[in-house]
Amino acid sequence: MEKNYDAIVIGAGTAGTYFARLMAGQGYRILVVDKSPREDLGKRLDIFHIDKELFDRFGIPAPSPGDEDYVTEFEYSISKSAFDQYPKRIRYPFMVMRLPRFLARLTRWAETYGVEYAFGTEFVDFLYDSGRICGARLLQGDRTLEISSRLVADASGIASVGRCKLPDDYGVENFTLGPHDKFYVILRYAQLKNPEQDRVTYNVTWPYYKTWIAPQHDRDGAIIGVGANFSYNYAEEIYQKFTSQIKLPPHQVNDVEKGTTPYRRPPYSFVADGFVALGDSACLTKPYSGEGITSAWVQAEIAAEELSRAMQGGGYPDARSAWNTNVRYQRGQGAQFAYIMATLVGAVKSTAEENHYQFKKGIVFNERDMTDMNRDFGVNLGPGAVASLVLKTGLGVLTGNISLSTVRVLLRSVATAEKLRKHYENFPQDPSTYEDWRRKAEDLWETAGSMADGTGG
Repeated sequence: MEKNYDAIVIGAGTAGTYFARLMAGQGYRILVVDKSPREDLGKRLDIFHIDKELFDRFGIPAPSPGDEDYVTEFEYSISKSAFDQYPKRIRYPFMVMRLPRFLARLTRWAETYGVEYAFGTEFVDFLYDSGRICGARLLQGDRTLEISSRLVADASGIASVGRCKLPDDYGVENFTLGPHDKFYVILRYAQLKNPEQDRVTYNVTWPYYKTWIAPQHDRDGAIIGVGANFSYNYAEEIYQKFTSQIKLPPHQVNDVEKGTTPYRRPPYSFVADGFVALGDSACLTKPYSGEGITSAWVQAEIAAEELSRAMQGGGYPDARSAWNTNVRYQRGQGAQFAYIMATLVGAVKSTAEENHYQFKKGIVFNERDMTDMNRDFGVNLGPGAVASLVLKTGLGVLTGNISLSTVRVLLRSVATAEKLRKHYENFPQDPSTYEDWRRKAEDLWETAGSMADGTGG
């Protein structure tokens, strides 16, 4: 390990390694540090699903049948009501993979571009020169290392160990993620008792319970998952409600994995002097699924382009020279995700009976919009769709299938979501007007609320 790099990346996960590879491919000397030993990388989670179509989009070599990280793939998913009826088919292909093996392959791929790794190495704090970040203090075993760099990228995951250490006025929010801001995910690795009859070959979700069943590496098995705010205990309570209503195929649970994923709006700015937040550290997960790998790659790609431009000729990537990272992301995927997150606040605040009716009538939960959310990372209701929503929900009230209060919440959420989308699409090109933009965004998010509001842990 040298004493000087162009950039230090905290975290050797999917976001950090992808960003490091993009920067190294443009000629920069990159060091990725991770507190885990190389052989333990990604072992918190085994099976994950990833958009099959996006490997080519991001220039990442896709696995093939027979590769160590490849499990299977499916062309569509099914979503069902709270009473297990009115299935909606989401026509979008996913690949099922093994995360530790995929990360190992991704790491080897990045190393071919010159990325250096320091495993078993922990980020301690930033180094500063005249109040600006100029490197990182690291702990490797019992040795403290001070490594200089023009840029430090925090891709440390939900812990956000770099972002949370930033001074309050440094330019990127240093909030920590509490129980209200996270999904606690429990995955049960199940062995099917009648695999020939009940084999799981695609993903089935029940949005009301935030639960799903999906393929795993054992073709005679399945993964049964649940996610909830507040705590694992609360997630288990939801799971018990789910299993009391939904009949799953006979199975036995052989293993259980637990983890958390961020579920809150991302920082308004990702960049500051010599700093960028990436991936889970920047809360970049899809609001409708909680999956964060490909959504984080969108931002990492933008950041690599803009930061590389700022660092050309030995330049220092300060907040102003890297500002277009914010502009491009927030006006695109940021606006789409803000719209969906705010809409879902209203969509999920319903009874099981109301959810069942919404599926029956295609209110919020319809095949076209659910497919668009996967393929385009977003969906916007045009005037015609909003008019249809008002008509369908109004009929639901008249027939006694939806309460007036639920309709009010849903329509208010859609209206606020549209305001948020437009506001993000007008993210300021000039940093001097950012503070006014930020204050209005705060007001809109306060109006939108959170999916965690109104539930208990």
